[in-house]
Amino acid sequence: MNKIKFWKGWDTTIRYPYLFLLLLGALALLLGVYHYFSGESIAFGWDKITDLQIVPVPVHEVTRLLEPFTLSADGYLIFEQYDVALPSVNTVAATLMLGILALCIAFYAAAISTMKQLPYFAGILLLMLFLATFNFDVLGTFGNGSSQTLLLVSIALLAITSYAFQAFWQKVNFSLRLLAMLLVMLLIALLAYRGAEFPAELVTLHLVNYSSIGTLAATVLFMVWVAYENVNALLWINTQAKTPERRFSMWQFILVSVLYLLNLVLLYLRHVGYLQLDLFYINGYFILLLSAVAGFWGMRQREEYYKSLFLFRPTGAVLYLVFATIAFLSIGYAFATANDPLTVFYHDMVVYTHLAFGVGFFLYIMINFGRLIDQRLPVYKVVYQPKSFSLFSFFLMSLIACVILVMRTQYRSYFHVQAGYYNYLGDLYSASGNVILAERFFEESDLYDANNVKANYSLAAMHRQDDQRNNEILRLKDALEKRPNPKLYVRLANLYDEKQFFFEKLYVLQQGAERFPESGEIYNNLALLYSQTSVQDSTEYYFNLAQRHNSDEYFVRSNRLAYYTRQAMLDPAKVVLEESRKGNNKALRSNMAALRQLLGKDPQNEDTFIPDSIQAVEDFTLFYNQTISRLNKGDTTRLEAINSYLASRGNQLFHEDLLYLKGLVHHYNGLPKEGRRVVENLALQSERNSGYYYNALGQWMMEEENYRAAAAYFKQAKDYGYKQAYLSQGYALALANKPETAIQALEEVAFSENEAAVAVAQDLAEVLQQDVKTIVAEVPDKDKVQYLLTYLPQLSLEEVNALVQAVEEKDLKRQAMIARIDYLIGRKEWRAAYEAIKETSPKLQPEGELRSALNLQQLKVWLHAGNYDALLNKMDKLYLTDRDKRQRLYFKARIAEEKGRKEEAATRYEQALKMLLYDEEVVLAAASFFDKYKPEEEVAYNILLSGITYNPFAAELYKAYALESLDQGLFSYSEQAQETLRDLLPSAEYSTFIEKLNQKRQEVETRADNWQL
Repeated sequence: MNKIKFWKGWDTTIRYPYLFLLLLGALALLLGVYHYFSGESIAFGWDKITDLQIVPVPVHEVTRLLEPFTLSADGYLIFEQYDVALPSVNTVAATLMLGILALCIAFYAAAISTMKQLPYFAGILLLMLFLATFNFDVLGTFGNGSSQTLLLVSIALLAITSYAFQAFWQKVNFSLRLLAMLLVMLLIALLAYRGAEFPAELVTLHLVNYSSIGTLAATVLFMVWVAYENVNALLWINTQAKTPERRFSMWQFILVSVLYLLNLVLLYLRHVGYLQLDLFYINGYFILLLSAVAGFWGMRQREEYYKSLFLFRPTGAVLYLVFATIAFLSIGYAFATANDPLTVFYHDMVVYTHLAFGVGFFLYIMINFGRLIDQRLPVYKVVYQPKSFSLFSFFLMSLIACVILVMRTQYRSYFHVQAGYYNYLGDLYSASGNVILAERFFEESDLYDANNVKANYSLAAMHRQDDQRNNEILRLKDALEKRPNPKLYVRLANLYDEKQFFFEKLYVLQQGAERFPESGEIYNNLALLYSQTSVQDSTEYYFNLAQRHNSDEYFVRSNRLAYYTRQAMLDPAKVVLEESRKGNNKALRSNMAALRQLLGKDPQNEDTFIPDSIQAVEDFTLFYNQTISRLNKGDTTRLEAINSYLASRGNQLFHEDLLYLKGLVHHYNGLPKEGRRVVENLALQSERNSGYYYNALGQWMMEEENYRAAAAYFKQAKDYGYKQAYLSQGYALALANKPETAIQALEEVAFSENEAAVAVAQDLAEVLQQDVKTIVAEVPDKDKVQYLLTYLPQLSLEEVNALVQAVEEKDLKRQAMIARIDYLIGRKEWRAAYEAIKETSPKLQPEGELRSALNLQQLKVWLHAGNYDALLNKMDKLYLTDRDKRQRLYFKARIAEEKGRKEEAATRYEQALKMLLYDEEVVLAAASFFDKYKPEEEVAYNILLSGITYNPFAAELYKAYALESLDQGLFSYSEQAQETLRDLLPSAEYSTFIEKLNQKRQEVETRADNWQL
């Protein structure tokens, strides 16, 4: 342990700086390892292309006249295919590298100041050359773009300070020397950054990228430095035991050394193209790491060899770590920027140096110490004390062999260096916005290392930004020729995005899958491509492969769920839905919400998504789909978020959807007036969807049993070409008890060209043209109930009873009995209605829409019969649907009014009007209350005005409005209401009302004359 922690005995002024540098080297190594695995993803990472597809999802379904009417809205499915982002410049890596590099320069300058004179001058010369690679002159620090002042100042400060310590202050400890050098480096940094003409980020990139030649030279020097250390380490392992018996024989040393060197030979042959076998190779960078660790102690072991120049403590130890740290930084930065010419160069140089020097050192050992190894002696102790073959001869021979290896590859390493350097400069000028220079440098890089990925993808990205699709395709194809990777295949395939290029895209992706059989991204895109066809087996096959090889399984499941939902493959969709419950992917959650709505499942209450802003498409779809699934829950908390999104200019793309969503939330959560206003405005403004919006309004009126208004909206939807409204209008007119008009509308359903709708319309039209006797005697039960509901107000009680008695099917019988109670309530025969309720109640289920309707009828009978105690006691106990529960506000208002609690009644009426403005009885009662208790105000008038605005076909509301207008002195408004009533009332009833209206007018005029007197 003492040999490993050799610094424990050092003086603290040396030990602590050394340990800090050791940690710095470890940090550089960790950064290098991190960027080795993640650099490409940072430089040009995976992106996604989002494809929104619409699937109709049911919002609300209501059954009227025994026919279900479903309001559907656009639900959004998200399909996500992989793409590749535009290249980004890794400024974080550049900042870290420059910071650590500056510390290394300070350590280096401090270390060489402890050398003897000649080696010191050699060391300071290397430092000057290294500083010259930073190209300080371009920064314009001293106001001149070509001035070398900053370089000269930097060299002078470092040289003078270090020379002062080396020549005059030799007794100063290492910590103080280091502190002085750090202050000098801080001063140089201040001069560079404060005086530069560019932002700090660009200054950092400039210094790092231009100095890459210097760091590269230091890295190669370090590789040569440690190139033979692995063989030396094998020697130590074989001969380090304390006793000869425990040491390995010469043949064992030869075996492990030859295996190590054989791996390097295979790597070399593979690099030059002589070997294409898919064998197991030890990674070259791992070999460098092992040799760096071995050289950590080898440097100390060689002290006898170089002590005439400098000592190991602190000079040799610090210099070794400085060069090691720079090497790790340089290699790591090449990976951080995905600079493939340099990563290939560094790997090649590891192989060349370690092979040449490894073989040379092996021969050096065997020539000098082979006999001693055979005698199992501790040769590692004397390995640097040769007898026949000198270290200089070994080094010279190995260096020549290394040069030969480089030459044997036609100086490929030189061209890689040039290409990598130009890539760095291309990154620099891309970050500065100088596209012309950046393009020029990337093209130069491509000349030196033809088809390298970094240059060609960067150029392809420039073509992408200029919408030069063909040029981008050519660049990507060039990059694929040399060093293909899955991202290039995916990006190239995505350029063939039009239907006529289907097979080109398929070919590229299949090529990529063949070359990279574990790329989940390629398989995902293949699955989505096949999903556009009818070949479901291939789609399923590639989805399975994508899920097997993709690190993000929920990404694939989201696409899979969207595909099954779109294709109405509900069984596999349910399986994926169950498997994906724990997924947190927004696209997945959005697709799950759409599917749950289609399946009629309740939303997942724990999954509530209300973002502060819509930043991505999946933010909108998730919020939208979840909001659709939470309608009818009485929850208006999402309105604030919707209003916030609508106020943002960045959401113009979703503006219409958000407005419609706002209308839906208003309507289904108790604010029908606001909901209708929003959707009516949308219908007026929309160019494409007016018919749909008018149909939605008609559907809402059907839900509220305002059938004449519903028919009017369906008529408008028909005028805008919305075919589903044809049948709906016919049913709405039938429910509005206008059979003749309904028959005409049902005949027009043929224009919709929907065979199913035409058949339904013909059946209903035939039923409505029959007489009561024929209906009772001959038609099926369904037709009897439909006839009953259509002609209900026009039938006599005997005819109603006959129709009800003629219905035999249980569920239809219940419908008919509920209709009879409505008939009796409409005629205000409260006693008969009560008896009919008693007869009907045992035949209904304890819950459901019919039970709720019956209970609501019971409450109305109690109200109009004046049985307020029963009404109050039973109101909260009887089963009501969520929609019918709103009527409780009205009942409580009436009870409070009858009990004389005026303030409570006023509050209850105000609450009821917000939710029940469509209910004619509620509006009339509220207007009557406020007219009675607040006659001096216009509350009653405003209530009636809102009522006729919302329900323009309510004759009773128009009557009350006309009378109230006279009371307020608004004679013209009363006349307008009078004209409207001409079309809403039968002639006899209209004449009777006109007499009442004229009488009211005379009273008002008389009252006005008396007031003037």
